[in-house]
Amino acid sequence: MKGGKTRFQQKFTEDMFLNALSIDSIKSTSTVMSLVGCSRSTAKNMLYKLVNEGKVNKIKIEGDGYGWQKVKGD
Repeated sequence: MKGGKTRFQQKFTEDMFLNALSIDSIKSTSTVMSLVGCSRSTAKNMLYKLVNEGKVNKIKIEGDGYGWQKVKGD
């Protein structure tokens, strides 16, 4: 790359993910990816970060699946 410039990298914020979730329904990782417009790895990394911060719950669903739900009050 010329001049040592790096490629454009889109920034995804916590708010983008929190706005994609709700307190009254569970959304799959694929749904969150679609709503935010990011890759699966970006979605999972941010969602786990939000779980660790207590802002999102990871909910077990049928089989080996799981979904994501915003914590009430956030």
